[in-house]
Amino acid sequence: MLKLIIADDERVIRETISSFIDWEEIGIKLVGLCSDGIEAYNMILDETPDIVMTDIRMPGLSGLDLVREIAQTNPQIQFIILSGYEDFEYAREAMKYGIRHYLLKPCNEEKIRESIIQAREECLRIKQQMEEKEQQSAMTRTIRQDAIFHLLMDGIALEREEGDIFEQKVEGLQDFYGQYIDLYQRPCHLCYVYFLERVYLEQVLEELRQEEEERNRQNIFYGIYVNNILLLFCYEQLDMAIFHEHWVRISEHIQLESARFPNLQSLLEVVLTKIKRYDTIYAIHNYRPIVILNNQNVLQHLQLIYQQLGDASEVTVKKMCKELRFMVDGAAQSDFLQMLGNSICTHLPALGICSLAEVTETVRDIQMTDEKEELRLLLKSVIDRMEKELCLPPQRYGMLVEKVMTYVEEHLSEQNLTLKKIAEQHLYMNVDYVSRQFKQSTGDKFSQYLTEQRVKRAKELLMNADTGKIQYVAEQVGCGNNPQYFSNIFKKLVGMTPGRWAAQMQKKE
Repeated sequence: MLKLIIADDERVIRETISSFIDWEEIGIKLVGLCSDGIEAYNMILDETPDIVMTDIRMPGLSGLDLVREIAQTNPQIQFIILSGYEDFEYAREAMKYGIRHYLLKPCNEEKIRESIIQAREECLRIKQQMEEKEQQSAMTRTIRQDAIFHLLMDGIALEREEGDIFEQKVEGLQDFYGQYIDLYQRPCHLCYVYFLERVYLEQVLEELRQEEEERNRQNIFYGIYVNNILLLFCYEQLDMAIFHEHWVRISEHIQLESARFPNLQSLLEVVLTKIKRYDTIYAIHNYRPIVILNNQNVLQHLQLIYQQLGDASEVTVKKMCKELRFMVDGAAQSDFLQMLGNSICTHLPALGICSLAEVTETVRDIQMTDEKEELRLLLKSVIDRMEKELCLPPQRYGMLVEKVMTYVEEHLSEQNLTLKKIAEQHLYMNVDYVSRQFKQSTGDKFSQYLTEQRVKRAKELLMNADTGKIQYVAEQVGCGNNPQYFSNIFKKLVGMTPGRWAAQMQKKE
């Protein structure tokens, strides 16, 4: 429940407002009444309210002073300013700090209640945006790690003389994961931790995670562990002093070195060359080691299966999925099953089977499952879904474009509906990549398609007497904030205004 504070030096105003509002009904908890600005300031620091209703003139701190102070530390708090007519210039000053709600005294109960509800809706909108931003940030970090894992799997599977093929895969990943990883532009830093025994690996990774949390840093570490050597790399400059301080306590034999590379691609090429000869390699994902069994035949066979699945017939799809199930049934170790599951999952988005967000959840489930039979069931369910999706009757535009179209159909009333939003927040893909796929499949730009869908939906609504009002129709097709724009695009495509078109249709009936 949202919290609210009332601050006014007139007791009758404080108590009147607090008594005539049914706070529970509107989902708000009244946490305090304050008689001056200093008391209000201290209560805001203690209670961290979502909404503050304050008089603009008060002893101690004025309402304007209060807004200035709080805007520096808690800019998300919504203020409702109570102002007399002679204080209107003060209210205008408050607008500079983003204050959107003000009431001129005297004001009736309905206006006060309406203003509080508007502030509540703004609070909820901001909270939702912050949650979505946090979720997207967390998802972005995970997807970056998945992209690197994907690259490591492919790189290990290729023979050394197939360097050109690996470079093509790098370019493909940059195209696909473009908004999440930068393979070419940003420099990368690598830390070598020598003589680190396997029994200490989890401890070292946990200390690294805690250190990053305490320093409130957003570093995303990628890593490989092989033959008692831990290789950690990231885009940010590594603090070797911190590493040495923590890890030398674990073993006096640990040695640290660092190196800087012009970009991630050049770093990976060096790293992959060094680790190819080892049978067991660990990829560090979310501060946990995930085994990659470097069985050249298995990894190369997996690559062949993925290549054949791309544009395969139903017969070929069933055959390839049968081979994957055979590999799952024949696996004797949990480590191999996890590696196999991670490999399959990282290729699902490119096949158009599911979004990167869904893949991330499945990969997390695989990592958290150690029981072999549970892993087999989980992997077979993934393979079953892959087979089902790839064996569906051919879609007119392909899975990716169909998903974009479905999202548009279900969210057509949203005013901020853009391809960038769909690609990054729904599909978790590079918007340029999605845009190219959409144009290649449909022959139209997304903006043109969106306009056509809005007009198509508008026609359906205009035909109905209950929903035929222009303002309502504009809202339902995402143009509620600009009905004139809606009329213009309708006229451009249809040749007449929405009102005239609706009138003609009614005459025909």
